Amino acid sequence: MVKKSTILVQASLSFILGLAVTFGLTWALVFDLLKDKLDWSAQQSWPFFGLIWALLALIWLWHVCRKSRERLVFLSLAHQLLTLAEANANIGSEEANQDHSVVGLKKRDQAGQLTTLVNQIVDQFNQAHDEQLAVERSKDEMMTNISHDLRTPLTAIIGYLGLVVNTNGQLDSADQDKYLETAYHKSNQMKTLVEDLFSFAKLQSTQVSLNISDFSLGDLLEQILANYAMDAKDRNLKLATAIDPQVIVMAGDSDKIARALINLVENALKYGQGASFIKLTGQMKTADQVEIRVINDGPMIPPAAANHIFERFYRVEESRNSKTGGTGLGLAIVKGIVDQHRGQIHVESTEDLTAFVMTLPLKQVKEERENE
Repeated sequence: MVKKSTILVQASLSFILGLAVTFGLTWALVFDLLKDKLDWSAQQSWPFFGLIWALLALIWLWHVCRKSRERLVFLSLAHQLLTLAEANANIGSEEANQDHSVVGLKKRDQAGQLTTLVNQIVDQFNQAHDEQLAVERSKDEMMTNISHDLRTPLTAIIGYLGLVVNTNGQLDSADQDKYLETAYHKSNQMKTLVEDLFSFAKLQSTQVSLNISDFSLGDLLEQILANYAMDAKDRNLKLATAIDPQVIVMAGDSDKIARALINLVENALKYGQGASFIKLTGQMKTADQVEIRVINDGPMIPPAAANHIFERFYRVEESRNSKTGGTGLGLAIVKGIVDQHRGQIHVESTEDLTAFVMTLPLKQVKEERENE
């Protein structure tokens, strides 16, 4: 559930914003009623006071809102208010030399601009509010999934070890070995989940930088597949690579790119039941972009799943069964690595072939990375 403190802050922001807008509209209404009784200088200064109050409200919201995205929203609105104030000043300075009907038209334009600005404030605030709620829901869902995925193997480990410990030596050696092997397997599941969580958390941290170096893409693809030669033999899978041109030297964090490719190959092994091959290809997509594909002829990924497959903890198989699914973080880690390299990734899946397609820059600018 969304935290009560978050809802309270959002409600407070809504109240403050509504109060500021109400005050500004009231100020404009009073000005409209009294404009005939005010001298020229008062007529010129009155709108400025309204804009000043609006700016003060935005400054207050700046201090209350701690999210950088929300601050950018209010900086944009403050800029629009300053632009409106400047336009108002220009109209005031020209009023003495212009026809009154023209001045009235420009003032009506100002009122329209103010109305548009108020609508923009409300719309952008509502959008920021909805995005914040979505983030909170995502965090809650993530914690639920983590709790489930840790509790399930831990319960099994305790259960099987309990059977071994509490039998007073009456358990035969075959059953004991089976229970210990199961507990060991479940322990490795927990270890994998914790490692994936750690990797995912590091990718989300802005303090983690890339270790940029030049490397041969063809050599990297060969090294990746060499790790799965025995596994592929047991499954009667053919492993292959293809590079076009034959030598592609690119810049990037080779360790992280290797981790992304390993995750994709393991994903193909886990979910590509019935596949006859796994192929890694690399080619120059443009003069400064490299396209890497991980291809297999396993089952088709449903289109609905393809739209969410890179989300954290998402599984095509939704029961979270450890026999048919991993941690749900493997592809999210892949996307995080690709994003760090300022690339893109998507999946193409038909009844014949499934391909995960990464597009990465041929070169990385070290200076920009160090300043991020």
